[in-house]
Amino acid sequence: MKIVKRIAGTLMLPVGMYIIMMILCFANGKMFFGSLAMWKTLSVDIAVSITCALGIGLQFKSGRFDFSGGAIMLVAGIIAGNVAKGAGNNLLLMVVLCMVCCLILSLAVALLYVYGRLPIIIATIGMAMLYEAITCLLYNGTGINLVSNMTLRSISTFPVVLIPLALGIGIYAFYSYATTTGKQAVLLSNNQQSAVNIGINENKNIIISYIYSGLIFGIATVIWLPKAMHGASFTSLATVGELFSNILPVFIGLMLVNFCGDTIGTIMGSITLCLLNYGLKAVLSNETGAAVATVVTGIFILALNVVSAQGMNWINMIKQSFRRKES
Repeated sequence: MKIVKRIAGTLMLPVGMYIIMMILCFANGKMFFGSLAMWKTLSVDIAVSITCALGIGLQFKSGRFDFSGGAIMLVAGIIAGNVAKGAGNNLLLMVVLCMVCCLILSLAVALLYVYGRLPIIIATIGMAMLYEAITCLLYNGTGINLVSNMTLRSISTFPVVLIPLALGIGIYAFYSYATTTGKQAVLLSNNQQSAVNIGINENKNIIISYIYSGLIFGIATVIWLPKAMHGASFTSLATVGELFSNILPVFIGLMLVNFCGDTIGTIMGSITLCLLNYGLKAVLSNETGAAVATVVTGIFILALNVVSAQGMNWINMIKQSFRRKES
């Protein structure tokens, strides 16, 4: 019975969202919803959402808000994409450079935070602004466009995209459940000072966690890079909003943690929100659908938080009212 409840709790959000969006699309004559072609298209968006969410979530579960991830991905993407194009559209080179650049840039953030003794917000926002400035200098600020490059774009098409997606999930799961640092992250998040007092080396924990998040951001960059044209960031902190739009699945993952753990919960959250966005964009125009999806997503997350926090109280109140009626 417990297994059934856990499975039901894990799948309730994506399955429920799928049914709602399918009804909405069919009612508006969008009969392609649920087709294989839809899932092939949506798989790339889901893969980007999951990997970005896991990269953010790895630091978030340690009690750290990292604002530099988007800038790290953009710098790494511009370097890796342009170098790979210049090397005869070398896909393997692009993948390796994305991973290496994100790892180095992420590690630089960790070192500044640890040895600069700055608050995490100041350290990560400062590095985000520095990395964004670097994008304006790289290749004369032209950015990178791989949309029409079928060789390099192949990594972000179905079914190949499932390979980096599985790798990203594997790295996150390994860090969370198979490493001492990952297990210590929860203690640091709940009570940092107490965790340090019992012997946890916080600086070592930070550096190792940033190595893992850098690898995950590298995988996210591999998938995200060929999806669209990415220009240099001429507006300060423009990358922060783009990346942090993918933090919402992390919140859903934390709500589902009692059913399936945060890894699977984050995956379910990404699928749920991608279905919501896809369905609204299908029914409405693309721009209007995106705007409405932003509003609906905010209301949806707020409602989930309220239900998650007060759900059991409401259930107990209903039970008590029925008992009073029976007596």
